[in-house]
Amino acid sequence: PKKMGGGDEAPQPVEHLLAALVGCTQATAVYVGRMMKPRLIIEKIDFNIDAYRDERGALSLPITELPTIPARLQSVSGSVAVHFKNGVEVSEEQLRILGQQTEARCPVANMMHASGCIMDIQWKNGADIH
Repeated sequence: PKKMGGGDEAPQPVEHLLAALVGCTQATAVYVGRMMKPRLIIEKIDFNIDAYRDERGALSLPITELPTIPARLQSVSGSVAVHFKNGVEVSEEQLRILGQQTEARCPVANMMHASGCIMDIQWKNGADIH
């Protein structure tokens, strides 16, 4: 961002963090799905996520004093739509387990949660979305 001395020509570090979250979640979900019984083979995952950060945490002045607002992301919310190979039918319970185990095993999601970031991601079956 220009207000931080940049030229608005590249992603911000927080945007890289969100990209890491998406990549880690996708890789972890594929692993979890393959380990489930019966196996859930994922064809693709569509992510629709938003993040909120109070910029005052990073920009507060004077610079000699610690900010009273955290500079981290406060929340990440949205949805993950999972599409299964060959249109395999997946129960709500299987989808719940896939989402729960993926979020518990994704190192990036774990780090964000441990920082105090509220994670509110809804897992959906891509076959149910029109």
